[in-house]
Amino acid sequence: MLTMTNLEKTFRTDLVETHALRDFNLEVKEGDFVSVTGPSGSGKTTFLNIAGLLESYTGGTYMLDDYNVATLNDNQRSRLRNEKIGFIFQSFNLIPDLNLFDNVDVPLRYRGVGSAERKKRITESLEKVGLGNRMKHLPSQLSGGQQQRVAIARALAGEPRFLLADEPTGNLDSQMAKSVMTLLKEINLQGTTIIMVTHDPELARQTSRNVFVKDGKICDAAEVHTMPLASNQ
Repeated sequence: MLTMTNLEKTFRTDLVETHALRDFNLEVKEGDFVSVTGPSGSGKTTFLNIAGLLESYTGGTYMLDDYNVATLNDNQRSRLRNEKIGFIFQSFNLIPDLNLFDNVDVPLRYRGVGSAERKKRITESLEKVGLGNRMKHLPSQLSGGQQQRVAIARALAGEPRFLLADEPTGNLDSQMAKSVMTLLKEINLQGTTIIMVTHDPELARQTSRNVFVKDGKICDAAEVHTMPLASNQ
């Protein structure tokens, strides 16, 4: 589904050349839940941006399904991103003066989804994250964990093939983080592939595979069996 082979990303200035990724090799199969860990500055965010078609790379090969990403123009990348990828950010990125329904609606309008289909997707996704009765609330009326659930609903409404989550529990306390992680695991069990960058080793242990990145390379990859949902509630 997602294969990176000898991927490289180099940032260059007149005086400095920085290798954000080098000899980066990763395969993510459909239905995987992969956590990506490593120290600050190791290349995790660069990897996630490239995986999400938000950033280009300078060497190697990136195959997303049957598409060689290097051969796509900007419009093709944008269309592929909209069709296949959902994003969840640490800072939620909700629009403060829009209610939950409208926050989930914005990207669907951008994609040209029809009114009836948008309403169906918004309702289903908010119900899936346990916020079906709060559609008219503003983000400021919710807890941090609930705001992250809205962000997850917004991603799910796009019906992505896989989710990219960048520190999705980074701004949450431990109890809210546990709740969000349980939700992500449920979504994964329903068939959505998830790649999650996290600094929390406890969360990483709950995914099906942990990839450790250091100095732009995968240094260690450990298979960790996903714990049953019941044991994490």
